[in-house]
Amino acid sequence: MSEKKKWIGSEPKKCDYCGHDFHKVFIDGKTVMGPWALLCEFCHNRYGVGLGQGKGQKYNLKTLEKIEG
Repeated sequence: MSEKKKWIGSEPKKCDYCGHDFHKVFIDGKTVMGPWALLCEFCHNRYGVGLGQGKGQKYNLKTLEKIEG
């Protein structure tokens, strides 16, 4: 049984784009502008390039475990 991947950085608090607090999930993702950012779901839907290798990963904010990507 494989271990779940976890976020290893400090606990993220706010979206790098809109500045709102994260709720339930956050996304470490590449943006259409090029740089990577920590994004809320709304901003990821607007500025992200998707989920998966080379695109982004979605994490549970409470457990910091990777959910998708």
